[in-house]
Amino acid sequence: MPVVINTNSAAAIASNNLSASSAMLQKSLNRLSSGSRIVNASDDAGGVAVAQRLTAASKRAGVAAGNISSGLAFLQQQDAVFKTGAKIMERMNELQSLYRDTTKSSDDKALYTVEFDKLKAQFISAVRNATYNGLDLAKAGAALSITVDENNATYALNNPADQIADSSGYAITNGGNFATVTGNRAGGNAGTGGNLVLAIGGRSNVTIALAANDPMSTVITKINASGAAVTASMNENGFLLLTAKNEAENIVVHGDTTDVTSAAGTGLGLTETTAYEPPAGSTTNNSLLQIQKIAEARAKNGADQNVLGYYAELATASKMNLESSVSRIMDVDVAAESTQLARWNTLVQAGTAMIAQANGSTQSALTLLR
Repeated sequence: MPVVINTNSAAAIASNNLSASSAMLQKSLNRLSSGSRIVNASDDAGGVAVAQRLTAASKRAGVAAGNISSGLAFLQQQDAVFKTGAKIMERMNELQSLYRDTTKSSDDKALYTVEFDKLKAQFISAVRNATYNGLDLAKAGAALSITVDENNATYALNNPADQIADSSGYAITNGGNFATVTGNRAGGNAGTGGNLVLAIGGRSNVTIALAANDPMSTVITKINASGAAVTASMNENGFLLLTAKNEAENIVVHGDTTDVTSAAGTGLGLTETTAYEPPAGSTTNNSLLQIQKIAEARAKNGADQNVLGYYAELATASKMNLESSVSRIMDVDVAAESTQLARWNTLVQAGTAMIAQANGSTQSALTLLR
């Protein structure tokens, strides 16, 4: 090996090794101090891209879990409203039955009517107009959709508008299943003869032949013997009261030649004064049917709650798994990195010592020049 003065190759090599070891030591220190395996994008370019996407997906899954919780809160409030509405409608139905009791006096019926009307108003305000954070709980509107996963998939909640009917037209005296027909047959023989035609719930018409001298009691007997799906009786004022046997069915009364709604003393001598007509926006003025509809709405509400519950489990698990995947890419293994730290630290110290040794080797040239 030649002895030279201008170039100290051993020192240069030792210096390069020391620089490399120092860089790795610095990187190891950065990883351990930050807790991240990837401090700079250059540490793992591909890993940074993957981790970035997974982190965004994890955050979306977290938001989806929050949205599901909000949806569940909405459904729970909706169910509470439905439950209250069912109780109100049950009492209204009870009052309708009490009102139809022929043993009740007019004063009794007046009291029933007062309570019925107040409950109807409460049903409209507490159920039909109920809201949650400005959103209608029971009225028609845009169906709500809940974001349920990190891919922004949505689940549409059932719209209860077709279950909760508008009860503004409900009345205790016409619950959608009976009609009161007045006329001068209560006196015994007024009115002409003719055919009384009943249409119950859209079924085939039933025709009852009436004689000119038939009193109301005879009219009632003939109707009850006709086989029509209706029960005829006389109310306290001597008027004909027709009640459908199926409370969900409506009653239509007419004559085959002269309309029954002609003025008293003409035609059949009967005038329909109270007949059921469905209120706007509803299918029937019937508290029993309304109770059934509310029950259906609650069933759909419960199904939605169950579905969202499962989506919540999936969203939580997805968020956890995505975070674990990011951790495997980004987080430093402290045990492994500590070993590397010790290695690079030793190499830096060794490199520093070797540079000192290499610098000392040039002293041999000075010895030869003496």
